[in-house]
Amino acid sequence: MFIKYALLSFSMFYFRQSIKREIELRIIEKEKFDTENAFLRAQINPHFLNNTLNFFFAKSLPLSQELADGIMTLSEIMRYSLEIDKDDHMTLIDEEIGHINNVIKINQLRFNHKLQIDFKIEGSTQHVRIIPLILITVVENILKHGNCTDKNYPVKIFLNINEADSYVYLNTYNLKKKGPKELSSGIGLNNIKKRLIHHYNKNFILNITESESDYLLDLSIPFSPVGNQNKSVTKIKLLEQLHLQTIKPQPYAT
Repeated sequence: MFIKYALLSFSMFYFRQSIKREIELRIIEKEKFDTENAFLRAQINPHFLNNTLNFFFAKSLPLSQELADGIMTLSEIMRYSLEIDKDDHMTLIDEEIGHINNVIKINQLRFNHKLQIDFKIEGSTQHVRIIPLILITVVENILKHGNCTDKNYPVKIFLNINEADSYVYLNTYNLKKKGPKELSSGIGLNNIKKRLIHHYNKNFILNITESESDYLLDLSIPFSPVGNQNKSVTKIKLLEQLHLQTIKPQPYAT
């Protein structure tokens, strides 16, 4: 009887230790994800940054209206990036679109308004919520690695909000930069994939098609209207069987 109860006690002890260890591992994994996500965000006091940029804005007004507008746009970009929810909670897609427009605007100033970017939106954006900084990361990737100044082949960014199936579709097309490639850590795209998996599980599609001359991306994610839940996995499997709209001009002649 002693041996029987001793074995039972040891079994219960190791079972409890195993459960405790599993819980600790899950907590560590979540903390690791949160740390990585936080690392990818600028660790600057947003109030200090905002006050400094406002000071620069006031000083630049007498010198150049364009410079002042650029500083104000940069202030709005940094404010959105630093103060957006850090727990991957939803943000209004209108705010993300506003952020994209600001990033394009500031880059137009950098390149003397020579960027050829065709950004179109279709569907109602009202009350549509998605996780933040996904769409903008795609756009920033284009601005960094794409040839954005060719008038014959402008960058195409098409955002479709489909209320019928509660999905947001992002299709982008751009030529690649010629010559030496910029060094890239790949953090942007890898971060997108990790955050999409973390938040949407398998309920999203991310397809990338590229050649030596061009790059095409198709992304579809469920959006959350107020009071609605994300669509089921069954819905996305159905979507996988459909041909998503692709924006691509005539083949690029080298």
